[in-house]
Amino acid sequence: MGLLLAKDAAQVSTLSKTLYAAWSYLPYLNFGNRFFYREVHGRWILSENIKELVHIVDQTLDNRKKHKISVLKFWLKVPSSYRMSSSYVHNWIKILVTSNIKELILKVGESESSFDSLPEELFVAEGLNVLNLRGFKLGLPPDYGIKFSSLRKLRLTDTYFDEQLIQALCTSCVCLEKLRLSCSRGLASLQIAATSQKLKTVWLRCLPELQIVDIAVPNVENLYIESQLWNLQVVKITCCKSLKTLYIVDVDVTDGWIEDLLVNQPNLECLSLSGCLKLQKIKISSDRLKYLALSYECDENLPTLKLMKSSVFLVLKLEFSLTNILDSHWYFMLMKFLGNFNQSKAIKLDCSDRDGIVIPKDLRENLVPPLYGANATWYIKFNTFGDCSLVDILDSLLWISPQLDTLILVRESNLNITLKFIYEDASAEGEKFLWRHTLKKVRMANFTCMEQQELRNYLFTNEDYIGEEASVV
Repeated sequence: MGLLLAKDAAQVSTLSKTLYAAWSYLPYLNFGNRFFYREVHGRWILSENIKELVHIVDQTLDNRKKHKISVLKFWLKVPSSYRMSSSYVHNWIKILVTSNIKELILKVGESESSFDSLPEELFVAEGLNVLNLRGFKLGLPPDYGIKFSSLRKLRLTDTYFDEQLIQALCTSCVCLEKLRLSCSRGLASLQIAATSQKLKTVWLRCLPELQIVDIAVPNVENLYIESQLWNLQVVKITCCKSLKTLYIVDVDVTDGWIEDLLVNQPNLECLSLSGCLKLQKIKISSDRLKYLALSYECDENLPTLKLMKSSVFLVLKLEFSLTNILDSHWYFMLMKFLGNFNQSKAIKLDCSDRDGIVIPKDLRENLVPPLYGANATWYIKFNTFGDCSLVDILDSLLWISPQLDTLILVRESNLNITLKFIYEDASAEGEKFLWRHTLKKVRMANFTCMEQQELRNYLFTNEDYIGEEASVV
């Protein structure tokens, strides 16, 4: 019964005395996100029976309080205070704290400019491991203080709090491992010091007043920092020797910032930069970095990239959307950028239109294929199809990377279609640029019959270039 929503478990309990006893002593109360809502024509609206539903929650918690039954997990989405008195929520929290609550997920349903308050008693739940709140106003409790001595995961969304509260939480929650703050107000600066020894993950997303972030936590491994409308002015990441994954979104970091980051965070393996408009010349000097993701609009100049030192296993993900008409400048810029990854084993492209990667044939005549030596896997996702055919895309990619190993294309239905290329050894240096000379076999997956025929006609259109064993599987 612990896997059922509380409403379903209560209904099942009426079937027998055994099931009723199991429900009465159940320590997991998952009322879910729709307890106070009903479905009408595919939409969920607030129920008219608020009082009756409140009574069910009251009765359920009072019964556990009466029989001194611990509540290990409580999950409920409640209407805002103008729909339902906040005194009910305050009373439930007080009961849960006395019931030695371990995991509390409490959300306010409607998004408003005002926030519901919470009782100070919440902050003395010493056994609490997980706290997930949405739609509340949190302040530093003047009387009880913060005694979350066992808290491991803290998530605050659409919540109002200030830096004093977060600072106190980071200082007092010595077991905190994951901190996630999203779409919340009141926080102007955030400083997390080395005292947070167990903190592994920090997620900061769309905090409109946040301007300064200073993180110096030796054991943190994952950081996600997303500014809202580029409001975040200062980002300091120091002494994070265990940092492995870093996502920076819509923050004006500079070339020097990236260079210092890679020097001072030697174990960084994954770096993702999106909307970082001030980047112009990126220097990568790290043989630990395994994943580099860059996201840009097509009317922005791709930053120049110089690989001083990099791993042969470095995977590039380049995401771009086409906002203007493509011209030769864009294609030259893309070719120059891709040329830095001639030793990469995997390249991922996420583009809004197929045209962005189909290099015009007249531009290819005087250019060397940028990835002529790369035996790589390409993973490509398109948001729209544009005017290019599947053959046009393949023809361009085989020019860009004549030793292409695997091509994976993602359709609108998220179904992957795959081409696996098998080559003979190139007998001459020049044949590295001519994939037809060495192509032996092609394996296809998830293509339609018509697509397979089109690809077969293209791949083996000139039998002078291929051996007798060349085939499509």
